[in-house]
This record gives sequence, C-alpha cells and structure tokens, in this order.
Amino acid sequence: MSAGEADFGLEISRGVLAKFAMAAIGFAGSIVFARVLGPSGYGAFYIVVTLVNVLDNPVTGWGSACKKRISETGFPIAEALGSGLLGAVILPLGMLPAVYLIVIFTDLYALSGLFVPFSVLFSAVCFFAVTNRILSARSNFAAAEWSDTLRSFFTTPLQLVFILLGFEAAGMVYGLTIATALSIPYVLYRIHIRPVLPTRESLASITSYARYSIPNGFISTTQSRFDILLLGALLTSSAVGEYQVSMQLTLAGTFIGAVASKGLMARVSDYWSRNEHDAVINDVTNSLGYASVLAIPIFFGVAAMPNDLLVTVFGSQYAGGGLVLVGLALFRVVKMQSSQLQSTMAGLNRPDITMRIGLVVLILNVGLGYALLLEYGVFGVVVATILSEVIRYATLSYTIKQHLPAVTLFAKPLRQQLLAGVTMFILIDWLHMTNGVSWWGELLVLIGLGGITYFATLIVISKSFRLTVKGVVSDALAG
Repeated sequence: MSAGEADFGLEISRGVLAKFAMAAIGFAGSIVFARVLGPSGYGAFYIVVTLVNVLDNPVTGWGSACKKRISETGFPIAEALGSGLLGAVILPLGMLPAVYLIVIFTDLYALSGLFVPFSVLFSAVCFFAVTNRILSARSNFAAAEWSDTLRSFFTTPLQLVFILLGFEAAGMVYGLTIATALSIPYVLYRIHIRPVLPTRESLASITSYARYSIPNGFISTTQSRFDILLLGALLTSSAVGEYQVSMQLTLAGTFIGAVASKGLMARVSDYWSRNEHDAVINDVTNSLGYASVLAIPIFFGVAAMPNDLLVTVFGSQYAGGGLVLVGLALFRVVKMQSSQLQSTMAGLNRPDITMRIGLVVLILNVGLGYALLLEYGVFGVVVATILSEVIRYATLSYTIKQHLPAVTLFAKPLRQQLLAGVTMFILIDWLHMTNGVSWWGELLVLIGLGGITYFATLIVISKSFRLTVKGVVSDALAG
C-alpha cells in the first residue's frame, strides 16, 4: 500500500502516541541524568549526539532519497532498500577516518576522549536512520515513530547501567549505541521487504535526488543544531547542558508536527506523481492547521512560569534559564509550521529550492548567532535561531504559494489554537502570580489546569477540532 492510500489521521495519531511514550521514557531519564551529571557532563553527551546527527547527513540524505523514490509510483521498493543499506555501509567507512584526523589535529569540542563512543554510535545511527526513513515512506509510516520509541525504551535503562558503572558521559553514548543497534531488526521487520542489489538505473535515479537531499540534510541539521555547536565551541559543555534541558521541556510541542511532516512528504510525492493536486492542497492545508497544536499551549504555559519549571524539574543548578526556555518554546511553534512546508517542497520534487533557502538561513543564523552570543550569551543564540526560522518560514510560504496558490497558510484552526493559548496563559499566569510554585505537586496542578483550559477552549470554539478529534478516535477504535 502506498503512502497516499494510508489513513493519514490514524497514522498521525499512532505516531503521536509513540512520541508521547518515547518522551515519557526519555524525559524521566533526562531528569535523573541531568541532575547526576550536572550541566557539564550532560552537555558533553549532547555535543557528541549533535555531532553524530550533523555528520551522518550523507547517509541520512541518501536514505531520504531512497524514501522519495519509494513513494513514487512504480519504483522498485526492494532496490531502494538495497540502495539504502549499501549507503549505510559505504559512507561511514569513508567518513570516520576523516573525523579521526580532525579530532587529532584540532581536538575540537574536546572529543579526543570520546572518539570511540562517537564512532560506534555514528555507525549504529547510520543504519537506523536509513532504514527508518525507508519505513516512513510506507503506508504504516507511524511504525517509524514506534521504532524510535522502542529505542528509547532500551536507551534509558542501558544508560543508567553504564552511569552506575562509572562511565559518565561516555556511558550515555554507549547506552544509546546499544539501544540503536537493538532497534534495527524491528525496523527491517516492519519494512517487510527483502532488499536486493539495485540496478544502475535505480542508483542513478536515487543519486539524482540525493545530490540535493544530502546537502539539504547538512544545512537543515546544522541549522537546527547550530546553537549547540556554537555553544560547545565558544563556551562550555555546561552551557550546552543548560540549553538542552530547555529543549527537552519543549519537546512535546513537536510531536504532531514531526509525525505529520514525515508522512506528508511521501503523500505529497504520491499524489503529485498521479496529478492529484487537490489532494495535495488538502493535506498540506490540514497539516499546517494542526502542526503546532501542541507547541502553542507549551509556549504559553512556559511563558507563564519559565524559571519555576526549570528549577522544579531539573534542579537549582539550571536556574536562570527562563528566557532561553521561552525563546525555544516560541521557536518550536514556528518550526512546526516551516517543517510542513519543507516536506511539501520535497514531495513536489523540488529539493533544490529547499537547499537554497536553507543555505541562506544557515548563513544568517551563523552570523547572527555569533554576534548575539558575544553580546547576550546563550539567549542571543536563541534569538538568532528564532529570527532565522521566521525567515525560513516566510520564504518557504512564498514559494509554496507559487506552486500551490490554493493552500491556506494561516488557517482558521491555527488562529483558534492561538486564541485558546492566550486564554490558557491568562489563567495560568494569574494562578502562578497568586500562589507560586514551591514543589512538584503545585507545578503539576498548574500544568494540568493549563492543558484542560486550552483543549476545552478549542472544543468549544473550533468545530474543525471537534470533527478532527472525533474522526481520529473513530479511526483508532475501528483500526
């Protein structure tokens, strides 16, 4: 079954459930690890993970090209899978020696003591990333999220064991590596296709897309993780640790948008290849309408009590990062919108446009980030990231309108979510100012009241939200 034939709402709901399960497991672990390792050790682990995520882009970009071809009518899926696995073997063999030389001669990010953990994680992630991208092109694309959830299920206890054994930051890397390796067989099982060696024609077709998807991946990942790269290079791993806990507190805002964007690319590609333009417009408009439905309440909730959230959850050593937390929550809202537009452009077979826009945004982010870091510290880097993402969204919006004029960018559901968010903020800000937060119980009550207020308001004012919830629940019960 192709991606276009899948029940999009049902697959998104399954994927979001996987995201919540994964977040619950990972968040519980992050609280323990952030407190035990402190900002420095916790930051060192995320520097390694960030470098892996940036440097594996030749492999993940190749996997994205395989995913694109799978989503097209008539392309041999077994050959696409074979191509992906081939890239996951060959490309790391060429990259790791180059990374080793860089580490020896520069000791950039103080990786000399973490090169072995970095190498094994890099190799495992390459296989996982390629196969999981291919899985997300199938009609059951929510299974790609559940594979990540399975990985999280393994990761947290394994990391805890390694930390108890005294491995510290390296132990967290080893735990993630083993968890990643254990999850790959599940991904291959869910793809449910035996790979075959690709023909020259298939490789040429994949390569023609990969010449854009690989640099696109580098640009996108570097831009999205530039804050950590810059903070790790110019400040300390402690600054990275303080930044990362704010990223984790706002992570739930990405769940619906991230799942939708993964499936959207394949569906747009499938419909576009069959000249079903009305179906493309409908899917893109709906995705934009609901991509930020979780990011919006998180932003307004964070804005009402930023410092109390950080200190209560992660401890007093992370105090003072309230502005960073609010800025990152706002970034999540904008990012979820632009991610739908990026997936749409990829599905329209125009990765070249996304690459050019991404390159401009990256250059802007690097220049602004460096200048504002020197002036305002960590918060300056966050401001640069927000401004860069706003520019990405604006340029992608203009481009999408040239290809799909009927797409509604600022649809009524999105406006209603903002109204519900403002309503929630007024209530939570008043309660917080009146009573404050002194322990976990009070924080959980405020979070619960905020969530109830936001979604109750949406149910009252938004007919489309009521219909969407009803349809997803019906499909889930029927499925």
